[in-house]
Amino acid sequence: MNGNFDEITIKLPKKAEYVGFIRLAVSGLVSRIGFDIDTVEDIKVVVSEICTRIISSECDSCRYYDVNFKLYSDGFRASFRVSDCLVKNLFEGDSGEFAKAIISSLTDEFSITCNDECIITIGKNLGDSVNG
Repeated sequence: MNGNFDEITIKLPKKAEYVGFIRLAVSGLVSRIGFDIDTVEDIKVVVSEICTRIISSECDSCRYYDVNFKLYSDGFRASFRVSDCLVKNLFEGDSGEFAKAIISSLTDEFSITCNDECIITIGKNLGDSVNG
């Protein structure tokens, strides 16, 4: 992903009723770049999976989490800021491994980096996935 980008940050309550909101938001954002409908749906699945795992974890007492979107002319990147404790529990066990496999297969970038807090990053390049 090259060049300038637009950046949008959303602070979400850790409540299930906001997963639909973030799905709608990401759909609008990535459609604007030019992803085809199938890729938009894939991205919505990935974002929903990560958000659902964040809100269902009881590891930390944080009531909110941040999602940061960077929109490039040739793709997008989303970062989810969570606690170190929470990220360790997000992808544990068979269901966690399955979730990581799904996320990896539907995105071009998937990483988890931790310092004082953890950042889950996903990205998708526009590539061949364009409308038309």
